[in-house]
Amino acid sequence: MGIVWSSQARTDLRAIRDFIGRDSEHYASLQTERLVARVERASKMPSRGHPVHEFMDSGLREVHEGSYRIIYRVQADEFQVVTLVHMKQRIRRRRLR
Repeated sequence: MGIVWSSQARTDLRAIRDFIGRDSEHYASLQTERLVARVERASKMPSRGHPVHEFMDSGLREVHEGSYRIIYRVQADEFQVVTLVHMKQRIRRRRLR
């Protein structure tokens, strides 16, 4: 299954890296690698993620890595990473496009 990162998800990943990187470049790289690895693992078994409770009817699913929620959907043979959100953040519908 191919992995497709939305522009929002790519922006989120950079923002996470930049935020953590203010304190530690090492930990910023480590967290980024963990998030990417988690996406790769989730793409192999996408049904293991659970529905996004804020948007139950949307077909969106999520897995967690550390303090982050990786929101995705599966369409045809694509694993689409929609957004990455810190657990303490509220998901805005506009991030899900």
